[in-house]
Amino acid sequence: MKFCFRADASLHIGSGHVVRCLTIADALVKQGHESYFICRQHQGNLIEFVRQRGYMVYVLPEPALNNSDSLSEYQRWLGVTEQQDAQETLDILKEHPIDWMIVDHYGLSIVWQQIVRQQVNWIVAIDDLANRQHDANIILDCGLANTPEDYAKLNKRKGLYLTGPSYALLRPEFRTKRLWLEQHPKSYNHENLRILVNLGGIDKDNLTGTVLELLSHSQSRQHLSVTVVMGINAPWKESVVELSKKLSLHCTVLINANNMADLMAEHDLAIGAAGSTAWERCCLGLPTIMICMADNQKMIAKYLHDLGVAVSLDQTELNGKLLMALQQFNQMQLSTMHQKALSITEGLGADLLLKTIFSEEFNAC
Repeated sequence: MKFCFRADASLHIGSGHVVRCLTIADALVKQGHESYFICRQHQGNLIEFVRQRGYMVYVLPEPALNNSDSLSEYQRWLGVTEQQDAQETLDILKEHPIDWMIVDHYGLSIVWQQIVRQQVNWIVAIDDLANRQHDANIILDCGLANTPEDYAKLNKRKGLYLTGPSYALLRPEFRTKRLWLEQHPKSYNHENLRILVNLGGIDKDNLTGTVLELLSHSQSRQHLSVTVVMGINAPWKESVVELSKKLSLHCTVLINANNMADLMAEHDLAIGAAGSTAWERCCLGLPTIMICMADNQKMIAKYLHDLGVAVSLDQTELNGKLLMALQQFNQMQLSTMHQKALSITEGLGADLLLKTIFSEEFNAC
């Protein structure tokens, strides 16, 4: 069968939407199916990255309306009207027919989906906001806040609703590393705390630099070993590399690391964003000081904080609370948070989604 993914990355959107679509695409390839991507040429896009992963990418032109007051916040992420985006997408679909469209974009709703249905029978919408109407056959939301009933009220048609962290779209290496951890249980030494700092693929406000500055002033800094991971499109990556050389802190900076599962398993604590990487950390039981970097991250941050797998901080609270939060961690707390995090998700979301897509429900076996 043939699939198309409609997702974007940018300095504002981040990279998570495209990355989780790649996870699904890779799973489809393993089963012998074909996939291509449609992405808009935003600043900070991942178009070449997707191509390097072996996928055809059809590029929509760079938007001209990003700052228009006539657009909502998430429409500004899209950069054009939904109608225009849908028509540009239709032009591609007419030349390259598909069976399934998988759309992962906060700026696209029922308006876009109903237009695209002129060329598509089946639509999967990936969402975690539940703030707009859909016309989708399947809606997937791996968050903790929304239920199938919430999406049933928003969906025009009778659909299937895959909700909860069990559906987190994680690459296979996270499942593999999780199984490895089951055979090699974690042990913690608070006198030598290994911290993984990863604040998304973009980190447009350079919170990474702020975190490193603060850690360098920790009274226990001589007992800290810090690894920073930044994306290839992170605008502050060179600045962070230079900063790491100047600080009185044992710090390594990695750019575009391709072994995140290994890195997460090797560290004791993460300082990370409340985006899609939160589920990766849960899958591997990595306790987290979670920094909320956007409004759409507040709900996941609150839920994981309440479940005891993370300490949640708003980005405006870093100066006053980061080091205080760090002082709370000891061997017992890290071990307890590790076990609680492991219970959140096994990282099998892509497999569960494909099982649903190819079920008799859609006569797609």
